[in-house]
Amino acid sequence: MPVSRRVSRAQQMSDRILDAALDLMRSHGSVAVNIEAVAETTGVAKTTIYRRYRNRSELLTAAVARAMETPVEIPENLSTYDTFTWLLHEARAMIEDVVGRGTIASILLQDDPEFSTLLRDLTRNRARALSNLVDERISTGDLKPGLDGRLVATLLLGAVLGQLVRGADMDDDWADQVLSVLWPALAA
Repeated sequence: MPVSRRVSRAQQMSDRILDAALDLMRSHGSVAVNIEAVAETTGVAKTTIYRRYRNRSELLTAAVARAMETPVEIPENLSTYDTFTWLLHEARAMIEDVVGRGTIASILLQDDPEFSTLLRDLTRNRARALSNLVDERISTGDLKPGLDGRLVATLLLGAVLGQLVRGADMDDDWADQVLSVLWPALAA
């Protein structure tokens, strides 16, 4: 068998294992991620998983690192208001598709202290782009001087989390409704 085919199969197997770990983390939190659960979910032998990851810690760390790989690329041609609208939708997608409700629950419940910091880093990594954008828009005069970029990012992400906790829809109008409340406090 050619080496390139073996590498491809090995990569496919690693992808399958990490996808399963991320799916478990998204839906049930980090406590649900272990070698046995991933083996059961994927049908991959535990020995195959152990060849790639010595233990649960390595597996979960690799899964979180993979989730953090996808960069947030904020569109540059939008007004600040429209960018915030886009970011609210992006934050919802991040929670639903990248970190998952299970991860958010794990962070809030501190049910896996070993990985709470790692999971928080995943969320912080995504929020950092938003904080930087807010700081940039303050410096260009689009937003009020003196605003704390991290606090604004927290308010926007908190709006998304609050909506999820309430079980309410986040349709296209939702972001505009949130910003209609916050915009007077943010706009220059």
